[in-house]
Amino acid sequence: MSENFVSSVQKICPIDGKRTIFFAGKGGVGKTVISSSTAVHLAQKGYKTLLVSTDPASHLSQVFEQLIGSEVTEIKEIGNLFSACIDQARAASEYKKRILDEAKNKYSLDMLEAMKEELESPCTEEMAAFEKFLEYATQSDYDVTIFDTAPTGHTLRLLGLPLDWGRQLEIMVAAKPGSEAYLQTKVRYDRIIKDLRDEKQTIFIFIMYPEFTPIIEAYRASTDLKKTGIETGMVIVNQMLPDEYCTTPFLRKRWQTQQKYLDMIKEKFANIPFLMLPLMDTEIKGVSKLRRAASILWEQERNDVEKIVDLK
Repeated sequence: MSENFVSSVQKICPIDGKRTIFFAGKGGVGKTVISSSTAVHLAQKGYKTLLVSTDPASHLSQVFEQLIGSEVTEIKEIGNLFSACIDQARAASEYKKRILDEAKNKYSLDMLEAMKEELESPCTEEMAAFEKFLEYATQSDYDVTIFDTAPTGHTLRLLGLPLDWGRQLEIMVAAKPGSEAYLQTKVRYDRIIKDLRDEKQTIFIFIMYPEFTPIIEAYRASTDLKKTGIETGMVIVNQMLPDEYCTTPFLRKRWQTQQKYLDMIKEKFANIPFLMLPLMDTEIKGVSKLRRAASILWEQERNDVEKIVDLK
């Protein structure tokens, strides 16, 4: 088993009792399937695992073939695995109510009306989603928390919120500087910043197809995160064509193109461990197929991975 593969597997396991994993990348590159497969893998290894989607268009329910909503739900057929989706509209509604309830006995009616109007800002929904994310990211009930993130731009905005918490707290109109709410929120924000930058606590994994646009988008996002002190821990290249199946001129040409982009990935993400998941012959949906994908991605020899395509 290669050193690269061993280091990659070790990177997703809890260190000092806890691990937070972010799967990021362009929309449509397989983040949900890979994050779900990874969650299955870790849960089966005995780690109590929470899988959370921050994507407003989450399809965790379709992948697991059971309803997964805004409340934490246990995944059937797999022990130790729980999941939830951040519902931005619901989070915003709860957020507005909490802010206004806290302000009722502190401000005049005119001030409360002004606050209600301010809370209708588009920023409020984003802030509310972050507060929900913060709740999951700082909990201590699970060994591993996995975030299946929205497409790259949305994710960077979400993660950028704590890095400029002073400006964002202005949105929290009831948390004025010096108030107890303000100080409590600052402590929580400072903690998440520290955790996001701590490689023993958190790992960011970029998923991409071996194609130009997903690679460039992931590279730019990785560069932006690095400027904030957050390093990319791993890269997963999804839907690689198995060499021995590329027997027609069309598929052979496609395989050669993928190899060219694989070289590009190795250049742009130099010294970062990477894994490959081959193109499957069927959709990865349902617990049994997620288990199989998890085995291919996290348990097989690298030399054998490209040959394994049968999920049946």
